[in-house]
Amino acid sequence: MPSTEIAWPSEIDLRVAEHPYYVHLCRVLAGLRRVSTSDSHPIVPGAAMTRDTQKLVDVLETVRWRTGVLAVQLRDGTATTDHQREVADEVEELLDLLRSHAADVDAGFFPAPRIEVPPKARSCMH
Repeated sequence: MPSTEIAWPSEIDLRVAEHPYYVHLCRVLAGLRRVSTSDSHPIVPGAAMTRDTQKLVDVLETVRWRTGVLAVQLRDGTATTDHQREVADEVEELLDLLRSHAADVDAGFFPAPRIEVPPKARSCMH
């Protein structure tokens, strides 16, 4: 009696898996998984950011993701020189924006950072 189970991977699955766009998508997704946001700091309730600070944070996050994808592409040999240049341009723009934001904070245009030491770290300081 023939089995009613579907064999996996099927012939169709194997043909799709060999498609270059599918392979590229899998590599991009693998890169995004490596660049996790789990290590980012939690948002403190009541700590409002200025519009310029939010823009800086958004650009930082975007460049972080783009460099993560580029790292995967460089590793597997699929990064084009145009893509490398695009990411390099984005990093240069980020550096300018970051320097400008730091200068604005120093000049008093934006609030200075509030440095809060977590209770666990305080106990290590004594």
